[in-house]
Amino acid sequence: MSSRDDGAVDVRRRFGGGPVTGALSVVVVVAVVVVLLFVVRDAAYRATASGAVALPSVVGGLLEVIGELGLVVLAGVAVLLTWRARSQGLEHLAVAAVAAVSTVAAYVLSEVVKGFVREERPCRTLSVHTVAACPASGDWSWPSNHATIAGSLATAIVVLAPMWWRLAVPLALAVGASRVLTGAHYWHDVVAGLAVGVLVVWFGTWALAPTAHRLLQRSVASGSPRWRRAVGQGYEPRYAASDLPDEGADGGTADPS
Repeated sequence: MSSRDDGAVDVRRRFGGGPVTGALSVVVVVAVVVVLLFVVRDAAYRATASGAVALPSVVGGLLEVIGELGLVVLAGVAVLLTWRARSQGLEHLAVAAVAAVSTVAAYVLSEVVKGFVREERPCRTLSVHTVAACPASGDWSWPSNHATIAGSLATAIVVLAPMWWRLAVPLALAVGASRVLTGAHYWHDVVAGLAVGVLVVWFGTWALAPTAHRLLQRSVASGSPRWRRAVGQGYEPRYAASDLPDEGADGGTADPS
């Protein structure tokens, strides 16, 4: 049975029928923000990293934990919702599968862009004491992989279960902010990473979920019982018995009169 609370069924309807226009608007806004943050990147980074160092050491340790543990929590929630989608119908499961693939695609894209741009970490180019140790040389800065993964997972969670945005969105933002506060990234690295994660998963899901749904339907129709059970289809629908015509004792159809 599908759940109206999750809103994953017919995912395209949730984009208001104008995904391309919406995507272009978001891209333009994000691009402007990234450019502005790039212009003031050194000053913004110095102020943030220096301010974090001035905090009590326990707070600095907490910031480092948030950057790693936050991703674990987001991934755990995404896995839980994906597993739950098995019992909510193939439409939900298709959305969950595409969201997972899009999350991986967003990470791969961020790695490719990072290797192409090859921006040095701010903790290597600026003389600023940081909360965390600076990553090794060759571990480039733009965009932030942590922010990309956080944005991807948060978007997958919101697509699968919109009510979970209260946890997913603040946690993703906290993960991104922690990367600057601990000294690992500029602010424009984090904003770009979050944007990559959100855009790839959101619009990847919109574009591919219908195709994934059709493929799942075909695989269930022609697949083995083991496969049907694996995708949550190894049961008889509850309405099956009630839809059958009443039969008499001799196996024939009951006389309607």
